[in-house]
Amino acid sequence: AAERGRMISAAKAYIDQAARFVGQQAVQLHGGMGVVDELVVSHYFKRLTVIAHCFGDQDHHLDRYSRSLSAA
Repeated sequence: AAERGRMISAAKAYIDQAARFVGQQAVQLHGGMGVVDELVVSHYFKRLTVIAHCFGDQDHHLDRYSRSLSAA
């Protein structure tokens, strides 16, 4: 169970980092239009941000992962 929790935290932190990078790059690619509600990219970026905060954000899972390593 401890190993599973560690791997889930690692995966969640990695996915959050990748989602943030993809979302920010998409907004940059579209320039100022990337943040207006008329383009779909802004909706996806907002959705990625909400998903990243569900079940704990990246900082929470990195902390959880590091604590599990020091406990093992």
